[in-house]
Amino acid sequence: MFFRQRHLKLDKNVVVFTMHKAGSMVLHRVLKDVCDPLKIRYRSENQPDPDKLPVWKIFEGKDYIAKHNGCFGPIRFFLPSRALDTANILLHLRDPRDVLTSMFYSYCFMHRGPVPANTGIRKEVADAGIDKFVLDMSSDEFMRYDGDYGTGGNYKEKIGHMVARYERYLREILVRPNAILVSYEEMVLDFPSWLGKVVARFELADNDEAYRFVAAARGAETEKPVSEDVWSHKRKVTPGDHKEKLGPETIAELNRRFGGVLDALGYASDDYAASGIPQPAIHSA
Repeated sequence: MFFRQRHLKLDKNVVVFTMHKAGSMVLHRVLKDVCDPLKIRYRSENQPDPDKLPVWKIFEGKDYIAKHNGCFGPIRFFLPSRALDTANILLHLRDPRDVLTSMFYSYCFMHRGPVPANTGIRKEVADAGIDKFVLDMSSDEFMRYDGDYGTGGNYKEKIGHMVARYERYLREILVRPNAILVSYEEMVLDFPSWLGKVVARFELADNDEAYRFVAAARGAETEKPVSEDVWSHKRKVTPGDHKEKLGPETIAELNRRFGGVLDALGYASDDYAASGIPQPAIHSA
């Protein structure tokens, strides 16, 4: 049985990249569910010391990933490492227009931080409206926003605005033959298929047992809430939220800014419009 496994040292590191507001906490719990019973070392920003990923030290030049063994993630922006040449890389992304939409609610209402929700700068942003926010976060104007609140703002000088973050993933990760791409939309709409791809990255002798264990533990995580709640971390999970929340001119401008990204990741296709699950035009699972 899965729980009877002893300590397992992976033949290859597993490095998992994602984006803020792309279901990264579900992804974190899934990775932890795989690693903990097998005693695979799991290193993450969401872990306590000594397994907390030292992001600032990595930005300053420490190649932490290359010096350790195990699973690393979910990393919500690109981090360099020579280990990426040989690791099993998983990239989990979401339609950037929906990411930005969710980010607005996180910044203003949902995410914890030093400024209470819907007060101070957070209320000013809410009052200015979602259309201004998403356009600012996908341009250099994002530098003017104080705090993090689920946006990556703590590292903004290092990771750039949202268009830059997606384009860097295309340039740095998805050109690699050892990387596969999965989507938030598949996680939400076809969790078994998505989970199978995530577990396969570990190349376990008991992939099927690990899959069954995690599926039983996490299958309900992506169920749609009964009603939308702007104060809830799980506000709304279904794809296409930007179509309901953003003005047509804002959507048109985001389509222009993210044009190459949407094409490469499958978010501009008729198949995505019909099924809700993107079929990328680039290397993927």
